[in-house]
Amino acid sequence: MEPVLIASYRVMLKTHASVCSVDRILEDPEFRNEYLAIVRAGTGEQSEFDILHTLNNLRKRSKLPRRDDDTSA
Repeated sequence: MEPVLIASYRVMLKTHASVCSVDRILEDPEFRNEYLAIVRAGTGEQSEFDILHTLNNLRKRSKLPRRDDDTSA
C-alpha cells in the first residue's frame, strides 16, 4: 500500500502545490476526502484509519516527496 500512498501524495502535491501537506490532509476534510479517494482508486477499499496512519508513518520516516521536490516522478 505504501507505493500507492506515496504516488497519491504526489498527485496531491501537483494539484495543490503551495498548500498541500500531510498535516493539511489529516486536518482538512476536503483534502482528506480527496486524498482518500485517490488512494482507494489504487488500492480498493482500505480503512481511513489505515490509510492515514500509514501516511503519517511515511512522513515520520521521511519517505514522502517534499513540496519543492520534482513531483513528476
